[in-house]
Amino acid sequence: MNFPKTSGIMFVLFFFLAVNTTAQMEISGFFDVIGINKLPTKETKQFYINQFELDVSYENRSHYSVGTAVAYNSNSGQMELAMAFIHYAFDDSRGKHPRREEVYEHSALQIGKFDMPFGLDYLSYASPDRPTISQPLVIEKTIAGWNDVGIDFHVFFEKLKFEVWAVNGFKEGISFGGNIRYKFFPFLEIGFSHSADIKDLKQINDWLSGIDLQILIDIIEIKSEFLWMKGVYEGKPDEVLNDKMHYGGYVQILTRFEKLISFPMFLTLRAGGWECDSTNKELNDSQKRYSATLGYDFDDNISIRAEIVANKLTGKNTTQGFIQLVISF
Repeated sequence: MNFPKTSGIMFVLFFFLAVNTTAQMEISGFFDVIGINKLPTKETKQFYINQFELDVSYENRSHYSVGTAVAYNSNSGQMELAMAFIHYAFDDSRGKHPRREEVYEHSALQIGKFDMPFGLDYLSYASPDRPTISQPLVIEKTIAGWNDVGIDFHVFFEKLKFEVWAVNGFKEGISFGGNIRYKFFPFLEIGFSHSADIKDLKQINDWLSGIDLQILIDIIEIKSEFLWMKGVYEGKPDEVLNDKMHYGGYVQILTRFEKLISFPMFLTLRAGGWECDSTNKELNDSQKRYSATLGYDFDDNISIRAEIVANKLTGKNTTQGFIQLVISF
């Protein structure tokens, strides 16, 4: 959905006025600027706006909240509708639904347009939430930034989280799926996600599966996912892999040094790969990506990161350097 420039400006002005006149409504947002450099030749120097998002949320005193957002699409250069949903809690828990992750115990129904809670990476779609600059290779090649329209029902307990959904999906039909995750120990959580586009309750057009784990030990956070699927490629219906299965995974380690040296720096290391069984000879069907990111938090709203990314493709290796400034408000 594209908004003309005039409509976009009116949208922003309207919500600024609404925030100032309605105590239960709040506005937030973020943007980031990225500089990219190809190494070691230092070619393709470029600065660009990567993400910009304006979020407006409303919390009712009873059981429901509403979330909306418009976001800049750097590929099209247009503002788009990124989020528009109502979140209704069935118990006495707070009505407010946070932008990304819910960690309190409750059961709720969510209807509208939202980021799909498949695996773990959806919690890092927004640049303030991602401790790296680049996305994991397997996520880029599979679901990308899966955002959809539909219904989601979830129940969260202290150790168990269960979620089911029915959304538009990637192809004709309705995508039915869900995830389940369990915290085996205070420091270890494991999850499984699955979704399939189904037509007429007989034909399965594509399917997606994934397992994930999170380990948190003091200042070290380990996150890992393995995904395999058929019929979906780079967040769109597959027109490249000839509907062959493809799969991959990654391991990411994040360390925050502030507890050790009283300096708000963090280091993120990630290794991942992706492969497919396609017969498309023009496709590089075996790829690996390694990255190292060093970041510094000036405060809760401003962060700067520098990253080196090494891509290993069949018969070709590339290395890129990135620098990123992230501002949230």
